Amino acid sequence: MPFRLLLLWLTAGLLFLSACSSPDGPPAEPDYLTRIPDPKTLGETYVSNPDSLLAPATVQDLNATLQALDQSGRAHIDVVAVHSIGEEVPKTAATALFNRWKIGGKDQNNGLLLLLVLDQRRVEMETGYGLEADLPDVTCFRIQQQYMVPLLRQQRYDEAVRQGVAALIRQLGSGSAAPVPSDSATAPAAALSTAPEATPEPVAGHEYYENNGWSGPAIVAAWIMSVLWVGTTLALALQKPAVPAPRWVLWLSLGIVPTYVVLVILTNWPLPVLGLLALCYGFPLLYTTLYLGRVNRELRTAHAAATRHKQYSFLQQAHHNLGFTAWLLPLGLWAYWARHRRRLQQLREAPYACPQCTTPMHRLQEQADDEKLDRHQVAEEHVESVDYDVWQCPRCQHHFTLDYQNLSTEVLPCPECHHRTLQPQADQVMLAATTASEGWGWHVHRCYFCHHEQKEKYTISRLATSSGSSSGGSSSSSGGSWSSSSGGSSGGGGAGSSW
Repeated sequence: MPFRLLLLWLTAGLLFLSACSSPDGPPAEPDYLTRIPDPKTLGETYVSNPDSLLAPATVQDLNATLQALDQSGRAHIDVVAVHSIGEEVPKTAATALFNRWKIGGKDQNNGLLLLLVLDQRRVEMETGYGLEADLPDVTCFRIQQQYMVPLLRQQRYDEAVRQGVAALIRQLGSGSAAPVPSDSATAPAAALSTAPEATPEPVAGHEYYENNGWSGPAIVAAWIMSVLWVGTTLALALQKPAVPAPRWVLWLSLGIVPTYVVLVILTNWPLPVLGLLALCYGFPLLYTTLYLGRVNRELRTAHAAATRHKQYSFLQQAHHNLGFTAWLLPLGLWAYWARHRRRLQQLREAPYACPQCTTPMHRLQEQADDEKLDRHQVAEEHVESVDYDVWQCPRCQHHFTLDYQNLSTEVLPCPECHHRTLQPQADQVMLAATTASEGWGWHVHRCYFCHHEQKEKYTISRLATSSGSSSGGSSSSSGGSWSSSSGGSSGGGGAGSSW
């Protein structure tokens, strides 16, 4: 009996220990989240310096400067300088601290966290949604590389943090992180800082330079031009050329332009914004110019002996879907397109000599030429798939007809009568889609001339269900203090640098 009691006691003890060590309970918070104090708990300050990496004078100056910035309503910046955060990734730690402390106003989301981790030799900037337009990732990275990393490599941590904060304030105040000249009549950052900032000292092996135009409107212009470059390059690449096209220009641009952007973001090279604009504009212009040059060379050689009607058709097909380049690439192409339109007009509208009596013929008006057309030709003109010109000699009444196809029409050749009169009709929904099942219907085409009908089945995706619920916002705040840090959340933006 004592043996059985002992066995039961040991079994119960093992079960108790296993229950206590069960991983089903909530995971413990990372050590750094509790070890690093929230600056708001330190007398409404802005610097958390638990390991005393920064000198007391630096902390005092930063608190005064950042308090003025906060009270101006422009932004709320918190600074953290620690020896270690263990094995945690600095970017993850910055996001976690930002959201835990709710940096910035709840409505403005104008918070920023500057985190310095000494043992990982890493500096991180985490921004709220409201600052992502003023401090995009590339700007945060350039501020780190230009004003902080060289000083951090020399273990000048106080000066690095001072210069980084000063550059952020200048960027927020004037749209440029570059220091204001000492003899300037106005200092853009003065309204946001209580203490004047000196021009950063030169650092060995690193040359400070102006922002090279990469600020404010220049970044917006570069972004717009990059988007237009992508759209233009895709449109040109999808073009079905009438002559061999210089595709190598497009492939070359797909390598050079992204490389330029990467170098701007990841290096400290003084690459001007005008360089990117020139690349984004120059490659599509070069491709279009070379292609149109080949088209005109083909016209002068292979189509030199062709009739005016065939020359017109060739030029129309070769320039189809390229008209947008006259507006996107006016420098170099505007004059060409004006000349091209005049050439097409001359090829189509210049009078023909009558092949029987050589008398100049005239083109009949739209209503008068219908009498000379067949019924299917009248139908094709009605659906605007083909436009017919009828030329008639006023002397001997001889006439002939020329067809000019509409390359942009959705009307197709009819498989029954073989005329270009098969028009798309409204889709026929046979079974409506629901949240539980798909639906289906018919894509319908009907011939305007012979009334032949062609159907193609298609499916309709299931309807999306709306959750009908919305998450309530956090009601936590800093207890009625003057600090704007009362509910901000990280937008995931920012940048990090190693030294």
